Amino acid sequence: MSQDTAAGGRMGDSSLLRRMNLTAALKTFLDAEALTLRDLRAAIGVSRPTAEDLLAELLTEGKVEETTPPRRLPGRGAGRPARYFRFRAESGYVSGLDIGAHKVMAVVTDLRGTALASHRIELDPALPAAERLQAAVCAARQCWSTAGLEPGDISAIACGVTGTLHAAEGVHDVREGPVGAGLAPYSLPGFTEVDVAAELSAELGKPVAVANDVKLAALAEHWKGAAREHRDVVYMFAGHRAGAGVLIGGQVHQGRHGAAGEIGAMPMLGWEAAVDRLHARGAALAASQGVTPGREGELVIASAARQDAESLAVLTEFSEVLARGAAVLALAVDPEVVVLGGGMSRGGAIVTEPFRRELARWTLVPIEVLTSTMGADSVALGAARTALDAVLADLLAVPGS
Repeated sequence: MSQDTAAGGRMGDSSLLRRMNLTAALKTFLDAEALTLRDLRAAIGVSRPTAEDLLAELLTEGKVEETTPPRRLPGRGAGRPARYFRFRAESGYVSGLDIGAHKVMAVVTDLRGTALASHRIELDPALPAAERLQAAVCAARQCWSTAGLEPGDISAIACGVTGTLHAAEGVHDVREGPVGAGLAPYSLPGFTEVDVAAELSAELGKPVAVANDVKLAALAEHWKGAAREHRDVVYMFAGHRAGAGVLIGGQVHQGRHGAAGEIGAMPMLGWEAAVDRLHARGAALAASQGVTPGREGELVIASAARQDAESLAVLTEFSEVLARGAAVLALAVDPEVVVLGGGMSRGGAIVTEPFRRELARWTLVPIEVLTSTMGADSVALGAARTALDAVLADLLAVPGS
């Protein structure tokens, strides 16, 4: 080998090492609130000159900035204070969208996942697909405006959609393929005829990743909710519709075709019938009280809390039916916990106690049941987490490696 070739190889190795060090430095800043130069050196194991060079590049790129040092600890000597630096979470923003039967919602976060604004629009469940997608676009734009951001400030967008699955080969609706004759899948009105990702991307001017809403809610629960300390989770969504998702090792389990957890499509579980009875009871209560329909679940919960026998029976049946589905998944994956989420999970003991009792009947070992802490934001936040993961993966990629 010639000296020039050897030198070129060494130069290439040196360049790759520098890129790897730069990525390691950025990840270190992402994992900490603030660091000194000494902290950075210790974390990535480089010399002081190398650490200074890496820090200078991150400062120039605007990914890191100097910040106020933490309050001096008692007993520390006087002397020149160390300079502290932090990752600029505001160097980019991501947005998550939720397109459901009764609402669309948007959230926007910085690159540390801090939510800056959200916007929700209530919808008629029968709204056509084109109008539903336009409402989602309006929600996103209003959300960004509330946060003081322009569309160009958004680094990535993801969206959760009821009834749509995300598989390795792309986004598709379950009913586009061969579906078992005995199954009852659900999709939003008209959504089997539209390309959700393409339509949203065209309107928002940026690629939009689309995934199943319940799976994104499960991801949000692991990120910021009741499942933060658990890696193997069965997540049950109890809202205007019922659904389920599975986390294995802290990651959403999609399955070969993105259909993992879609047990609600099995009529013998009785989910759809139980939801229909819940809605019917809520509609009757709304009519008797002169209330506008749309909050049927809340009306049934409030009525059950007043010991109305019919409402109690409907809620108990709904909770037990959902628990049987949870038991099926629990027997399959043996999770650490089951998380009960969605709007109906806020019904308290009226919902959770029948759910716990029925789950215990059909599982081999006791499984802790946790109630979601996410509220109505779970799907949109899960979508934001998906968008954030894409941005961080790009930031931490080693070019040319």
